[in-house]
Amino acid sequence: MEDKPFVSIISPVRNAERTIDTTIQYLLNVDYPREKMEIVFADGGSTDKTQEIIKKWQEKYPFIKLVLVPDSKSPGHARNAALKVVAGEYILFTDGDCAPHKDWIEKILDPFMKDPDIGMVGGEIYTLRTDVNNDTETYCEQTGFLSIGNRVGMKKGGYYPSIKKDWPSEVNGSQTCPFFATANAAVSKKAALAIGNEFWHEPTGEDVDFNLRILKKGFKLFFQPAAVVDHMHRASPQQFYKQLYGYGYGHPLLLKMHAKKVLEFYFAWGKGFSFAVPFPTQGIIYFGDFMMLNLSFLAFVISIISTALVGGILVNWIPNTVTFVLSLIFGLRFFGSALKVKPTSKIITWMTIAYLSKWNFIKGGLDGQKKFGTINIEG
Repeated sequence: MEDKPFVSIISPVRNAERTIDTTIQYLLNVDYPREKMEIVFADGGSTDKTQEIIKKWQEKYPFIKLVLVPDSKSPGHARNAALKVVAGEYILFTDGDCAPHKDWIEKILDPFMKDPDIGMVGGEIYTLRTDVNNDTETYCEQTGFLSIGNRVGMKKGGYYPSIKKDWPSEVNGSQTCPFFATANAAVSKKAALAIGNEFWHEPTGEDVDFNLRILKKGFKLFFQPAAVVDHMHRASPQQFYKQLYGYGYGHPLLLKMHAKKVLEFYFAWGKGFSFAVPFPTQGIIYFGDFMMLNLSFLAFVISIISTALVGGILVNWIPNTVTFVLSLIFGLRFFGSALKVKPTSKIITWMTIAYLSKWNFIKGGLDGQKKFGTINIEG
């Protein structure tokens, strides 16, 4: 027991009444010596019963601590308040809507023990169902939303690649960017101090920025899929769309802070490939199935309208057919995961969630680029 390092678990919360009780129960069930851990909740100004629930648990478990940040601007801002008071040699991050598995701490610490150059470890994120009739939870669970292994294609884990060119695709928080979500991550105190021991205060993207700064200080990132946290997702599709909008909104700022001044054209097929040209500001245009679905369908509609207006059916059947086939191909690719969600009787619901979540993500990026002066189109 004496050789186990002291760990601090930080969780920013705000109006987490629906999930915080479950999160605390799961944290208390983690198998790790109580005298070697502290749990610090940083409340960013809750107006519901979140603080009341935490304080009731504190009465029984003194290693549960509560830091109040009434003027919190973001989850990163709240985490910073907790970072100032924690004592752990390793700092673990999760959220007030998460449920760590029983061996979470042991598994996420293991890579640190094997390689002192590792600055941050991230674990896998799955879904914890709280309502069997909740469509958002059903969709997220069956499509693997937030799964790290799915996002980076490293289901067996391992070292994340280093940043080689500082191109937009490497730093903007997309699927090609190496980072761990703070729903399930751990950082060594040494690495945290090396980057100033704080997150930025922007409303989103703080976890990506935190990871990138650690990489740039020469530390390694390691994905440990055996360290599992289950996530309680948003209660409604509208809240889910807002979450995706926030993700997209932060990407242009990440470009501004970390990317070279190039415009990168990224094509997301196969293993992905791209090229970049010098540009007055940082930018990326990401060609994926969603963009190609919409472009090909628009071309199909234009082709049909032009055929109706000017005739020439025998001449126009080729562009009509080609654009229709492309729409079908990219539609099947984009909606592929949604088409597998059960029950199939709700297929329109699953396709709607898939389409609108992606659209809100893109809209967030478009609004963010207006704010931060970079180009970020991720389709």
